[in-house]
Amino acid sequence: MSRTKRQVAAQQTEQRDRRRKWLPITYDGTFDLVLEIHQIVGPLAAEASRLKQPVAVRRRVDEVVDAVSEIVHVAAGLIAESRANPAQTRRAAADLAARPRLPQISDKMIESGIWAMALTEYAAQVSADLASVLGRAIPPGECRNPLPASARIERVLRGLDSAALGLAQRIPRVRERESLPTVEQFNAEQAAQRDADRAARALAKLGAPA
Repeated sequence: MSRTKRQVAAQQTEQRDRRRKWLPITYDGTFDLVLEIHQIVGPLAAEASRLKQPVAVRRRVDEVVDAVSEIVHVAAGLIAESRANPAQTRRAAADLAARPRLPQISDKMIESGIWAMALTEYAAQVSADLASVLGRAIPPGECRNPLPASARIERVLRGLDSAALGLAQRIPRVRERESLPTVEQFNAEQAAQRDADRAARALAKLGAPA
């Protein structure tokens, strides 16, 4: 029986929580890489875009992009291995696999938050075929390969989790820093306060209420 998008989303949210707690999980043919990237990166991209200077988190964004690139790289390799012809070893097929081109993320894309969409479109190029590979894969407990397909995807998803956490922690720090007055604003406030104090003292000498 096929699952609805809502059921798949709920399952992946649960799997993500288990993954981040280092609990055992197995990815099968229902796994949607596009959905996973969207659920992890989308909210962070939107939050970063609301900063006064979104490019202040550029380095952390680049780390997320690199993590997604590694996932797509591994996925493309698994797909190629599954299609290896008799004259090829699975490793040789993976090494020769064509990888989708990584999108270039500009500062304007970070400012608008659209970089998350660019990454989901990038992942979409391997998402369906990856699900097919995972659906046909031998379960980890029965697989002779020391690192079966599900475990290889889990490992690179942990890399994305780490990069996403770094971005999630960086955003509020930048926001807090942006809320502080600039040197010019601080000096202006101090000058205004001194002027107000002088005016109050002058009025007090004249016997007028401050």
